[in-house]
Amino acid sequence: MRPGAVRKAAAAPRARTILPGGTPHAASSRSRRCLRVAVSTAEENVATSSTRMATVEENKGVVYPSNLRCALQVNVPTPEVEDPEYSLSNYMRLPVDQYVGIELPMGAEMKRVPGDRTMFQLEIPGLKFLSLEVKPVVRVRVRLIGDGSEVMTWTGQSGHPGGKTPEWRAAEAARLEEIAKEAECVDDDDEPEECPAPAPAPTPTGRAEREDVELHGPCVLIEAISCRVEGKTVEELGVNDLFVFRGTTCFRWRSRGDGTDVLPVPNRTGPGGEDEAGTAWAKAPVVGAKKLKDGESCIVGWADIGVGVDPPGAFALLPQSFAEKVGDAVMRTTLKALQSVFLKGLAKDYAKWASDADYRAQREIAAAAAAEEAGL
Repeated sequence: MRPGAVRKAAAAPRARTILPGGTPHAASSRSRRCLRVAVSTAEENVATSSTRMATVEENKGVVYPSNLRCALQVNVPTPEVEDPEYSLSNYMRLPVDQYVGIELPMGAEMKRVPGDRTMFQLEIPGLKFLSLEVKPVVRVRVRLIGDGSEVMTWTGQSGHPGGKTPEWRAAEAARLEEIAKEAECVDDDDEPEECPAPAPAPTPTGRAEREDVELHGPCVLIEAISCRVEGKTVEELGVNDLFVFRGTTCFRWRSRGDGTDVLPVPNRTGPGGEDEAGTAWAKAPVVGAKKLKDGESCIVGWADIGVGVDPPGAFALLPQSFAEKVGDAVMRTTLKALQSVFLKGLAKDYAKWASDADYRAQREIAAAAAAEEAGL
């Protein structure tokens, strides 16, 4: 689907997508799903839904009727050993393979994706949203952003509603007005005319988001690439055709190893990055140590999660504000548990790595074996 496309609510009998200056396309998510049912068996559909990953790339520019948001910061004091060779900064710059072995709560599991050293699959069983119990399966790319490097990332804590500028909205409104005029039906004789299809509804408003926030290195960056949800009911509803998952997580540190211990607590965007004090990040909850001491070595993580969804079935009847409030709360609880336990586990792993030569050797052997098993 092209950037700027609109995914209509499930209650609409026939939805169309449109871009300012473009032409309408009769291809709603529901009509595509019905077409698939017409040419395949129910069993094949369930199998397709259970394995298909909704990718961020294919959903760029799409604005969904309902949107969930969650963001938080986690501070974890991390005492360093005296030997500079085993400083916290050296540990955080190790290959990202290390994250597979970090313990996760709630039965969650991190697995390596075969064929790519930077790709991992996170599985979180037993999440409940109202009457639904789902298992999100998220593929993420983990990479170290080096000193002096920059990367553009997504955020759901600032920007325009739905990521659309006022100019984009105005252009769309003008285009829809043209279509509405063309769709007017006029009878000049006794024969009834075939009227053009009515103009589609405007793009949903959505919630604030951006694709152009610069993160400056050094940091470890984790970005969602694709996602699916598993569970009998959600598969029957075809949810994997009706949503997108966005996520950006950033880890930074303060360490004697690179001289950052004398600096203030790092901010999310990094050295020279933009000031986010005027955004929703200013109100994001802080988990762990509420205030870090001057000169205290630490790991700091920021997680920024967004989900866009076209509510299926009876869920489309729920008031949007209520559904989003419940969804935000579920994501916040889950994210708080995952992020805080993971970073505490990372700090414990550093302590063992820094003080135990046998453990360092075992890690290297385990990483090499895992890489070979994954075909890397």
